This record gives sequence, structure tokens and C-alpha cells, in this order.
Amino acid sequence: TAAVKTAADFEAAMSKVGAIAGEVKDDEISGIIQKAGEMGLSFKEGANITETAMNILKAKAEQMGATTVFSASESAEAMQYMAMAGWKTADMMDGIEGIMNLAAASGEDLAATSDIVTDGLTAFGMTAKESVRFADVLAAASSSANTNVSMMGESFKYCAPIAGTLGYSIEDTAVALGIMANSGVKGSQAGNALKTSLARMASGTGEVGINMKKLGISMTDSAGGAKSLMEVMKNLRSSIGTVSVDLVDSEGNLRQYEDIISDLSKTTEGLSQIQQIQAASTIFGKDNMSAMLTLVNAGK
Repeated sequence: TAAVKTAADFEAAMSKVGAIAGEVKDDEISGIIQKAGEMGLSFKEGANITETAMNILKAKAEQMGATTVFSASESAEAMQYMAMAGWKTADMMDGIEGIMNLAAASGEDLAATSDIVTDGLTAFGMTAKESVRFADVLAAASSSANTNVSMMGESFKYCAPIAGTLGYSIEDTAVALGIMANSGVKGSQAGNALKTSLARMASGTGEVGINMKKLGISMTDSAGGAKSLMEVMKNLRSSIGTVSVDLVDSEGNLRQYEDIISDLSKTTEGLSQIQQIQAASTIFGKDNMSAMLTLVNAGK
């Protein structure tokens, strides 16, 4: 009875994948069949090309169920998120391995991990074939910083669209979020702070533009090309400098602008740093200033 139910659950999950993915086009099937051969998949030919493609996708899910810690049904659930992200059959075949490796390494739910990776890849304009690279970056950042895959995914959800638009790499973006996490700024808070700050700097209008010009901060290099995220951070570090006052409190929460100014005003050294804080608050916004300064003040 259990075996029958497991098989039924798998078929139901794969039916959802097919319903979301839709029909396979004539010019896609040859590539899918070729890919199936390269992956060593055995499948039955269907009554039409869409059914054949689904049989191949089922074979891939079953292969993952036999070679990983996850079941075929769990693989099918992960594929549902891929289909919802607009991935085609070939994309799912390419991307499933990286997603499953990340879920296994992090201990996160497979379906949730699939959602994180597919959304992130789309935001950065990356292909399904790069899912292994994306998964490796998330795994490395999660193990090297005070965060986890789930929180990194939450951060990426907010900042990945603008980071991708600006041409920043997933590696640099993950490093920035990891540094923030080490200072207690994680999840949506980190993602929102980075997103809003980058958007403000990219617009370069009004008081933001005036302060950036005054401090020699630019999003582009001397040739007019876009700087990488780490080059922008290096520019900010040299222009704004370091701040000696704590930016987070004893519980790891970001301190308010007024509290930081109050502390700095008590020392002669702090008086000169107040100008740095004021410039940072104008460029990044008061709500994002502390989060961004944790990044600017980090070591090289």
C-alpha cells in the first residue's frame, strides 16, 4: 500500500510539473533527447513530444531519487518551482543537481531551496546550467558567515534584481551580504539595505548626487564602464573612511542614526567622523546607513 501511495504521489507531483511547464515545442525535443542520453536516462517514447519530454523528466527525477538523499517525489516538487520560474524541460534537467546538492549540504527543504535558486538565477540573468555555481556560492557564504541558505535567499530576494541589473556578480553580492550578516544584519534587512542603497547611488540625483560628487564616489570607472560591487565598496571605504563607534547594539540590532551621532559628539575624534556619518546618511538613507557602514568598515 505504501509503495502504491508513493508512486501515486510521484505521478501527481509530475503532473503538476507538466501542467505548469506546458507544451514542449518541436525545436526543443531533439536537445532534450540528446541530453537524456548524456545523462544515462531510460525513458518511454510518448504519444507526442510533450509526453516524451515529461517521461524524460520523470526519469531524471527518479534518477535523483536513486542517487541523492531525496526521493523522486521530492525531486518532482523541486521541479514545480523550476517550472513556475519559467524553466523548460532542458533547464530542469540541467539545474536539478545543483539545487539538490545545496539542499543536502545546507539541510534546507528541497522545494524551498529550489525556489531560492530559481529566483536568484532569474534576477541575475543566469541560466539553469549555472545552478551549480549559484548553489556553491550560497553554500560557501552560508558556511563562512553568520547566516544560512534560507536567510541568504531572503536577502537575495530583495537585492538580486538591482544587483543583477547593475551587472554585479553573485560572488561579490554574496560576500557583501555575508559581511553584513557577521554584523547582525541578515535576511530581508540586509537585502533591503543593499537594494535601497545601490538604487540611491545608481540614480545619483539630488543631495545624493551632490554628496557622491563631493566625496569622489562613482558607480563608473574613468572609462565610463560600470564598476564591480567590490570596486564600489573600495571607493566608499576610501571616501567615507572608517567609523570608530559601534554600529550595532549588544543584541545585534542596528543602532539609530541619532544614537551614533550622540556617541561620536562626545569625543574630538568623533566630531570629524560626524561628517562621514552625515554624508553616509544622505547617500544611503538613514534607515540603511548603519547596515552599509558595517560593509564599508569591513576589512579588505
